Amino acid sequence: MRTDIIKLIELQKKIPIIGKGTSNEIINKFNKLIEEKYNVIEITLRTDEALETSIKLKKENPNIYIGLGSIKSLSMLDEVVKSKFDFYVSPGINKKMIEFAIKNNIVFLPGVATPSEILTAIEYDYKLLKYFHAEKNGGVNSLKFLGEIFNEIKFVPTGGINHENMDSYFALKNVIAVGSTSF
Repeated sequence: MRTDIIKLIELQKKIPIIGKGTSNEIINKFNKLIEEKYNVIEITLRTDEALETSIKLKKENPNIYIGLGSIKSLSMLDEVVKSKFDFYVSPGINKKMIEFAIKNNIVFLPGVATPSEILTAIEYDYKLLKYFHAEKNGGVNSLKFLGEIFNEIKFVPTGGINHENMDSYFALKNVIAVGSTSF
């Protein structure tokens, strides 16, 4: 896994996620984030226009680190990796996707919410995971508990994170950054 992207995520701390929207809405939100000096941005593939718009934004902004989110299958990952984004994010964990990511040397953040899912990640020597849906899965208290068991694992929690609760996540030793659509 490329450590330069991981370091950038850790340095930026707040990873904006562009969720649903038309192509114009995605572009406008992306440009606003650039103006606010964000260098690492995730765009989810939750609309029909998202991939094509993301490819356009990547070509026009080669110095911005763009990740694709909502990757839900190996076939989807195989397709989008051809566009050479900087990182890829899934709401869940899938062994075939992890094996593909390792084989192709891509930065892939699988989503986890349970100890069993974390054990699957550990099986593949994954030490950085997306914790999703953070707030619906116990939030800070769950991450604190998971940190007691899995002290070698670091998380990027997403889902329900906002300006009011993000500092409580940053206070945890096992959180290197948070992702949110509210940044």
